[in-house]
Amino acid sequence: MKRSNLFKSSFIEAAGFTAWKNKNFAGTWLCILSILFSPSTQAQNKAPNHTVAGNSQSTGNVEVYNYPRISPRSNDYKCKADGCEIFVYQTSAGPFAAFSSSGAVNIEIEMPVESKNVSISPKRYGILPDINGKLVSFTVPGPMLLALEMEGMPALYIYINPPEKNVPDFAAPNVRYFKAGQVYEVGELTLSDNETLYIEGGAVVRGCIRATSAKNVHVAGFGVIDGGYYRKGVDGHRSIVFEDCQNSTIEDIIMIEPTSWMIVLGICRDIAVRNVKQLGSLGSTDGADIVGSKQIRIQNCFFRNGDDCIAVKSLDLSAQRNDATLDYSRDVEDVEINGCAFLSYIGGQALEIGHELRTRSIQNIRFINCDILGVHGFGGVFGIHNSDRATVRDVLYENIRVEHHYDKLIDIKVIKSRWSKDTQRGQIQNVIFRNIDVAISEYNPGYTCSLIGGYDSEHTVSNVLFEDFRLNGVKVLNPDQMDLYSKQAINIIFK
Repeated sequence: MKRSNLFKSSFIEAAGFTAWKNKNFAGTWLCILSILFSPSTQAQNKAPNHTVAGNSQSTGNVEVYNYPRISPRSNDYKCKADGCEIFVYQTSAGPFAAFSSSGAVNIEIEMPVESKNVSISPKRYGILPDINGKLVSFTVPGPMLLALEMEGMPALYIYINPPEKNVPDFAAPNVRYFKAGQVYEVGELTLSDNETLYIEGGAVVRGCIRATSAKNVHVAGFGVIDGGYYRKGVDGHRSIVFEDCQNSTIEDIIMIEPTSWMIVLGICRDIAVRNVKQLGSLGSTDGADIVGSKQIRIQNCFFRNGDDCIAVKSLDLSAQRNDATLDYSRDVEDVEINGCAFLSYIGGQALEIGHELRTRSIQNIRFINCDILGVHGFGGVFGIHNSDRATVRDVLYENIRVEHHYDKLIDIKVIKSRWSKDTQRGQIQNVIFRNIDVAISEYNPGYTCSLIGGYDSEHTVSNVLFEDFRLNGVKVLNPDQMDLYSKQAINIIFK
């Protein structure tokens, strides 16, 4: 059945129902870097033609990544996997521990203080840690992306990758290979047709990645892209920008210290983003912005962002020459976000369409089987903010689990905002929420609400279906149960 027919049939069927880097540290870091690395190794695009001591090492099921000795180490946590020490890398958005495993693995975390209030997310995995004083231990069945949270402490992000396959030959043509154990200051690195950028687990590449009008571009490896090479408000850059690209992939990397949006897909087609881990702390550090693009797949990622985790948009960014060269105000179609975990801080939504929608049509957008670990700022969980002329239609949220949120749960509106450029307002049509589980804390009632609203009688929100939408396990059968406020909203159905 075609997607458009799926949305129509659902409504017909339901019709009868109701920063670690402060100034002193940064200066010291740069001094050390200038001593340890010659210019030829600081900004190279090709890997060195020698083997670097400190490449990844395997012990049993566990492969350990060896980071540069000058990498910032967490003062709060120590980590072991099957007895192997795992480096805990400190970032301004929290520490992470990353390694690969071919099967089940036992993890031990040493904490700075004793606590009995320790949890591991996504909670759907049902991982219950054993706590013995300052030591937390648990076993996982295989590769997965987790957050360990302890009251009063920053979360520890644990990235367990599968064993690596199809590692490119570092000497092969069209391969830019960065080996483990080193920091590479590349600044802006531009990729062309058929090029592979490979960052080995334990390598740190500082700068940003660009590809324009390119095909078959591949960014991969378990290493780190560090956007902290730039400074927000001074020379800030979006971390990865693909514009007018086709048949390309971004996978496996860890992205830290962004100064702005972390991944931008502008007027792209047939792009896959898989197993990418992000840690952003500043405002405007969106996770992935899908702008004027079609046939986009984002799968099995873990994003922790200071703003929207996912944002679907259509606008012209070409005036910002350091980040874009083309007009991205095109239609968006056939976007699927599947199997991901999201955390949003400061502001923004976990799952957002908008605000800038300067095109004719945004359609067939699907969010499936995702975990919203938290929306801790003033944003919402499910957001559609149509502040321009587009018609947004056929949006599906299915099999979503929401562990925590503060402000709005659902925020769907046709509006005129400070982001608006079009003089004409648009529409929002055919939105389905199916099999949604939302945890409600003692702080939600009376403070958390949902909004569905059109702009006026000609620019409305129509056909919104809630099917098996549950709050703390209780199915929602009417607007009052979810504190839903609405205006110019037509055919809101609960099933």
